[in-house]
Amino acid sequence: MYKYLLIYHEEDNDGLFSGAIFYDYLITKLNVDKKDIHLLGATYNSLNDFIKWHPIKEIQNEYESIIMTDISFNDASYMKQLYDLYGDKFIWCDHHKPIIDESYKYKFDLCPGIRNTQKSAILCVYEYLYDNMNEIYSQIDKKPHEKFPELFRILSGWDSWSYEREGYDFEYVRNINKGTTIEFNLNMNKIFEVVHYIISIYQDRLVKFDRMYENDLINKMHNLGKSLNEYDDMTMENIIKNSGDKTWNIVLHDEDKGRQLYLHACAIFHQGATNSTMFKSLKKTNISQGLVFKHSPNGNWVLSMYNVNDDHWFHCGEFLKERYNGGGHKGAAGCTLSQEQFINILQRKEL
Repeated sequence: MYKYLLIYHEEDNDGLFSGAIFYDYLITKLNVDKKDIHLLGATYNSLNDFIKWHPIKEIQNEYESIIMTDISFNDASYMKQLYDLYGDKFIWCDHHKPIIDESYKYKFDLCPGIRNTQKSAILCVYEYLYDNMNEIYSQIDKKPHEKFPELFRILSGWDSWSYEREGYDFEYVRNINKGTTIEFNLNMNKIFEVVHYIISIYQDRLVKFDRMYENDLINKMHNLGKSLNEYDDMTMENIIKNSGDKTWNIVLHDEDKGRQLYLHACAIFHQGATNSTMFKSLKKTNISQGLVFKHSPNGNWVLSMYNVNDDHWFHCGEFLKERYNGGGHKGAAGCTLSQEQFINILQRKEL
């Protein structure tokens, strides 16, 4: 039996870094042996398989405690059962609105952890684990303590689109997130090392000189990300221009007025990496949504949806959760489609 099951979203920096913060805390603050921690990098789709292989009645035979960050089970009732089963030993930090809303409906909102749509999982986890320490340090040295490491704030600003609240501009956080993704390749071991050192700077009160490590790292990530993003922008603009199908629609049902609303969308079929900036050449056009379809080896299709305009009222995550059991943010979300679903969507060119 493992003492801890640590589940983190394995597809982006927010999931890996927030998972690494938890991992570091268990090892350095609670003195948990690494062999007693089961690290599970997961996607929403893979967690569906997890439920199949871990019936709720048997899961306590494998894990004493469960921690989840930047991800949740699509089945809210399973989340509720975990909370009922584990109580305070089920910890969940997240910032995705659809599942947070359901936590109130299914009454697992009182489980330990921080859920906040205004910042990413990185800052939710860091605040949950270290906020009390910050208060203690402030009382000792009588100075305001830097509450969050700057790299964590930057990565959070990108993932949760809160960069303006954190005091940064869009391109700056975008470049650093890109550089960080390339440099550490979403590898937990590499990210754990850098997280451990950064936390030691902020929490163990190392000499100020060591803050240069974080500053140098941020500058390196920015320069690397900037060069890569400039190339990606040029490449993606050509793909959208030459291969983007701008005849797609998102169909919304206005029950109050008894009619359907149509949002114009541009769809591409792209096996490479995608993000919320890839459709930025379509800003100030009649296209409001970007769609990316990616074919999986198992025959299914992965759909990513993006708001072309940052201030658009449409919530991608809520839409995909309701229609296709997906999820995500207001500006970016995803889901998995069966081959049958994909063919039906393709024939109509609408969601």
